[in-house]
Amino acid sequence: MGELKSAREIAQERANRLGKLSAEERAQQERQEYRQLGQALAQKWLHSSQQLDITAELNKHEGEERGIIKQAAIEHLIEAVELTTAQGRNSVKKIIEGISSLEPELQPEAEEIGKLVQEYEAAERRIKQELESDYRETLHQLRISGTAVATINIEADHKWQLARQRLVEAFAPRLNDLKQALVSSP
Repeated sequence: MGELKSAREIAQERANRLGKLSAEERAQQERQEYRQLGQALAQKWLHSSQQLDITAELNKHEGEERGIIKQAAIEHLIEAVELTTAQGRNSVKKIIEGISSLEPELQPEAEEIGKLVQEYEAAERRIKQELESDYRETLHQLRISGTAVATINIEADHKWQLARQRLVEAFAPRLNDLKQALVSSP
């Protein structure tokens, strides 16, 4: 049975067959590897159940390599912020902490994303409560009450889905602007 090879090993074998890489190609390949390291570091930070010192991990690298890894990690953390998933919203605090650890100057901008996500969640709760109230009133008028309607599954309703879609459409441009500002910050 053949041995499994990494993508890098396969790429290196192809490169050897085609000839030696130019200095520019080699530098580009190294930059890509550093970007992958940065993305992996951010992923590890996000999904680690134990406390990971992201700056200590970054400090294992030096010079241009360190800068590329840091930028890729920050970009990956920024991309992880989502309004449409509970996981994307729940990880915002950890994302802000990671960005602030990697680049303290970005903390105010990162915290703006946190505020926007909190604003979104408050608007989402308010819409849910309004819809639940409307449904309860309708059920009350139909004389349906008690344990039969103890909980109402709003999320399965078409009105909720439309309201949520409009809410996401209202907040997405602001979130994208904040993300873009973070990525383009020095």
